[in-house]
Amino acid sequence: MRFALLLFLSTAALSAAPSMGLKPIWEENFDGKELDPKKWNSSGAVKLVDGKLSLEIVAAPGAKPGFWNGASVSTQGKFESMQGYFEASIRVLQSKGRWADFSVRNADMGKSPSAAMSFTSTGNDKIDTTLWFNDETGSHTMTPKTSPVVMMGGVSYKKFHTYGLQWTAKSYIFFVDGRQVQRMDRPSPKEPMHIAFSHNLPEGGLLKDYMNPNMGPEPLQVDWVKAYKIP
Repeated sequence: MRFALLLFLSTAALSAAPSMGLKPIWEENFDGKELDPKKWNSSGAVKLVDGKLSLEIVAAPGAKPGFWNGASVSTQGKFESMQGYFEASIRVLQSKGRWADFSVRNADMGKSPSAAMSFTSTGNDKIDTTLWFNDETGSHTMTPKTSPVVMMGGVSYKKFHTYGLQWTAKSYIFFVDGRQVQRMDRPSPKEPMHIAFSHNLPEGGLLKDYMNPNMGPEPLQVDWVKAYKIP
């Protein structure tokens, strides 16, 4: 009986949500008709479709076929928080040639210490974790040689998954569907961080696989976003 109880407690601890015990402080469900300008800054073709944020790729006005513009949103200056846990339900990119980011970052990356942590999707189930930080020795980028986020068979873009970014006093921790996939220990910034999503293009915006200006690639979709404070 005691062994069974210990096994249950161990299993429960391993499966505990990253937000357990944390204080919810901010939430966005994208239920309105338009993006709330009190919560978000936006650039490019940003829409709310069926209760979801959609960052679209649209043809560049006046440009030759194949040239497109990206989109981005952020809470900079509108919602920023110190150490905490930030998560979002995201359907990432399917096709290659672009990249989409979910980031938590300092506004001024030139300060020391400052940091930005990000999930980056580049299509075909390729998802990377990256930490940028600036300390007394200069600017640094930390990206694993092989992606710690293992998804195959279209798992990442066939449905929404929960991606979590946790910033503590000493660590930057990455979660997918409640499971820790990466941890990096580095100095903690003294300034609050904001949330950002972006759908980016190669330099110049040329996508050779999308020459029809009426038929662009799929958008980055976000169902909801939540933020928690570490007590």
